[in-house]
Amino acid sequence: MSLQSTPVPESRAVAVTVAYVTFAFTLGAAWFVLAPLIPALITHLHASLSSILLFVSLYGFAMIVFSMPAAWWARKDGVSPVLRTAIVLSFLGLGGRVFAPSYSWFFLAQAIAAIAYPMLISPVGAVLRRARLTHWRAATGLTIGMLFFGMSMGAFFGPTLFGAFGLTGTLVFAWVLNAFVGVFLFSAVNNLPAERGEPEATRRIVFGSPRWWWIGLAIASTSVMFGGIAVSVLLHLNVPGATQLGATLTALTFLGSAVGASLFPSLADVFGKSGVWQLVLIVLTTILTVLVVLVFTNGIQASANLLKVVFFLLGFFGNGCYALSLGATAAAAREADGAGVQTAGFSMASNVGVALVPPLLGPLAISAPAAFGLLTILIAVLAVVNVSINVRREAAVSAAQSGS
Repeated sequence: MSLQSTPVPESRAVAVTVAYVTFAFTLGAAWFVLAPLIPALITHLHASLSSILLFVSLYGFAMIVFSMPAAWWARKDGVSPVLRTAIVLSFLGLGGRVFAPSYSWFFLAQAIAAIAYPMLISPVGAVLRRARLTHWRAATGLTIGMLFFGMSMGAFFGPTLFGAFGLTGTLVFAWVLNAFVGVFLFSAVNNLPAERGEPEATRRIVFGSPRWWWIGLAIASTSVMFGGIAVSVLLHLNVPGATQLGATLTALTFLGSAVGASLFPSLADVFGKSGVWQLVLIVLTTILTVLVVLVFTNGIQASANLLKVVFFLLGFFGNGCYALSLGATAAAAREADGAGVQTAGFSMASNVGVALVPPLLGPLAISAPAAFGLLTILIAVLAVVNVSINVRREAAVSAAQSGS
């Protein structure tokens, strides 16, 4: 079924995309600026380390619970009210952190801000297809890349902001920056056209195609797990400077993820063959995953510089494939609002992996290295198989359509 909507002038499409992508950056930065503030938050809120770490993981749980409701809402009423809700929730939640006098207050504010994540990211396919961009797949990757880049920059500049402005000043800075871009996005969504790909009465509630879900789950869960256990494993292996090196490896993974998620969808848009790009990237990701497993299980030794390169490339290749697979889920939808449901299902599966795999599988790197290695590599190999099947299936469909 062909999409029927009022074309959006290119300048307006770009304005919507810039506002959307920039807001994703500020939300990621506002979230992970907390990482270097954890010691200060422990003192300020009189809480334990595990309790404070929960602040950072809340967005993953929000993605699991609210991804599909956000996408269904976008499919029913359009993306504008969903995005505006994300802006309002972000403003209230990030602002509430500034004035939090207790742990409970801060937790509630952080939980409110966390819901903005699925409201913003889950219907990404619908948002960018609605904008009628010529290269909306590249814009999808750019959105995910800028979210990762924001996370990386928040963690990187957090100590500098804390040194200059203190805890409260840093939280205010993140809040104001996010609010400023939020006003821009709130206005820009007026440029999105009203669109219905099929009559309301014929719409069915769907959960999106699970065809690509394992790819998202595998890449997201293993990259988060490696970053989460890096310091502990390196300490266990008596690596010099383990704490600083582990933190650097985690930051490099975020940075590589940002670059890869932004770059590879653009290359696929220009040169085509998205499925081939996905297959090459997931194979390279699997090779790097095997290298990390061997280092973490003391199978081989690697220099600090080599590890930095490996972790950067792991994020670079892995989330390049992640972004391409996310774009493929959106392309599978017959109408733009349905694309939001497709990407929401992918995001939900990814965050289920993030919630379950790192805490269950990660500790085995120290207590049962062989089991850790085999299970981690199995997850990656199954992702390769998943991509291979999808590439063959899409090639067959394309050939059948060309023949007809």
